[in-house]
Amino acid sequence: MSIITVNDVNKHFADNHVLKGINLSVSQGEGVILLGANGCGKSTLMRSICGLTPIDSGDIQIHGQSMIKARQREIRAMRRQVGVVFQRFNLVGNLSVFQNVLYGALGGERLGLLGCMAPFASQANREKAMACLERVKLANKAEQKADQLSGGQQQRVAIARMLMQEPPVVLADEPIASLDPKSGREVMELLWEVTKERGLTVVCTLHHLDVALQYGDRFIGMLNGKVHIDAPRNEVTKEQLEALYIHEKAEEQDSVLNDFTPATAVA
Repeated sequence: MSIITVNDVNKHFADNHVLKGINLSVSQGEGVILLGANGCGKSTLMRSICGLTPIDSGDIQIHGQSMIKARQREIRAMRRQVGVVFQRFNLVGNLSVFQNVLYGALGGERLGLLGCMAPFASQANREKAMACLERVKLANKAEQKADQLSGGQQQRVAIARMLMQEPPVVLADEPIASLDPKSGREVMELLWEVTKERGLTVVCTLHHLDVALQYGDRFIGMLNGKVHIDAPRNEVTKEQLEALYIHEKAEEQDSVLNDFTPATAVA
């Protein structure tokens, strides 16, 4: 069953045609890695899927419901079904780790923001928040301020906040770009573990090809605002993926990518 469907999506920023007729779908429980060089349009596509960037034409559906045709109230409900892990964590630095995780319940709280504040949160939500922190191995940091943690630890808090939300869909936009290599690999390992445990649908953008090759059921490669590769991991080569990042000779890019055919698994 298709959870995310993107139909002929176009997006301009002034005269820059960033997304050029994008078509793709992501099935339930699938783990997709979205690849491409800086400026290829992958982050704009991610922001469009979660409703943060409006598109010019086309349609985006979550669970078969159009985000373009939906009313504002319906859009808010759809956004609650999508958890986002950002590159820059988006934590409230001067608040506790525990409080930041509690904010993950905001969309489902009838009491709104007040119901997600630690002094007023229900016992069930407090226990759930601690369980999420235990899963990312940061329960001992619950009372510490978020900005006192390392970058890798802060991204783990962001993952715990996402788990608190209980979304069926997770969008991770360059989740390791701000981290050192060791922390980045640990965060990717954790992200993939927890989403697979819960059968979540994941779309993750990455710029580091060597890391990307270790994860994902499927690779979608973007080049100049278009999808040039869309294949299971055992049907695409590292050479074909590397061609997405070659800037010097556009002709060579097109030659490799246009010749794309199912191939052997990446190493």
